[in-house]
Amino acid sequence: MSRNFMLESTHDKTDRTAEIEAMLREEGVCCLGSGVFYVRGVTMPPHSTLYGQNEATQVVLDPAVEEGFAVSMEAFCTVRDLTLLGTEGETAIPADTTVGTRHGLLFEGTATTKDWMGPDLKLNSILHGLQIRGFSGGGLTCRDTGYYIRASITASNCHMIHCGAGINISHYSEYHKFSNMLCDENGIGCVNNGGNNMFLNCGFNGNRLGFLIDNSRGQTPNDAHGSAVGCTINHTDNNKGVGVMLLGVKNGYVFSGGQMFFSKIVLENSAAIHFTGMNIGRGTEIEVRGGALTMFTDCAFLGEPIFTVEDNDAVRVRNCFLKDGSEYILQ
Repeated sequence: MSRNFMLESTHDKTDRTAEIEAMLREEGVCCLGSGVFYVRGVTMPPHSTLYGQNEATQVVLDPAVEEGFAVSMEAFCTVRDLTLLGTEGETAIPADTTVGTRHGLLFEGTATTKDWMGPDLKLNSILHGLQIRGFSGGGLTCRDTGYYIRASITASNCHMIHCGAGINISHYSEYHKFSNMLCDENGIGCVNNGGNNMFLNCGFNGNRLGFLIDNSRGQTPNDAHGSAVGCTINHTDNNKGVGVMLLGVKNGYVFSGGQMFFSKIVLENSAAIHFTGMNIGRGTEIEVRGGALTMFTDCAFLGEPIFTVEDNDAVRVRNCFLKDGSEYILQ
């Protein structure tokens, strides 16, 4: 006899949280049909899979829930092919860069110390094909999972829009890999306050702030370090905002093979920051304050950049050229 893992929509505002959790707990898998499913926060058990019918399946966090999540994941969970909504109607770009407390997907641990081999260890979870919109917090929030290599998420082909932060790695959460992710028109495209997180072919466009690492106030015991390869950061805050802001990043970060247009770069008290093989728009403002080695190598500037360097004698610009073919020399 075949087993039925499908839940059908009631096409109303009935709370479906208990039904979804029961099927995940008893069967290990829950398929949501087309239509709307209101929840107050689905907690997935380990080794479970939640999936839907792509954009036709909409999971809505009950507006009465002032803080929390639509879905939280445990060890070896998969979430794919559905839409998570933080509001019942249309949403807009957040008015500022404040990240709130209503999250779409939450991946959270208890790794508040370096005792990361404890029983609360989270193990690799997978996200794919998600639309996440209208959450005051992170579309995807990762926090406090420690620096164990297997306490990680692999996320691909997701779109976060109109959230406080598209991707929100707010505290001590590492070894996540993001590919083909679009974080557009959020308060912050990405908050990345954990080490060893990797971004490949991702887009951060039209956000109030593009890509932020802030290790200046002790958000993580292990300062962020990692890479963003082939990523696009464009049109930040109506073409007048900061595309990349790195604060207190002491263990280095690499931006390679991507492009930035109409977005400032602000680096404060950071070291071993490397922009290489980048296509950078005309008249880009680049502010470096404090810190140590900062490198721009093999970059194309479509117009002369506007560098401001304070209290840092280790800024290096090598083999970078303007649109007319002339080499750019930092004065």
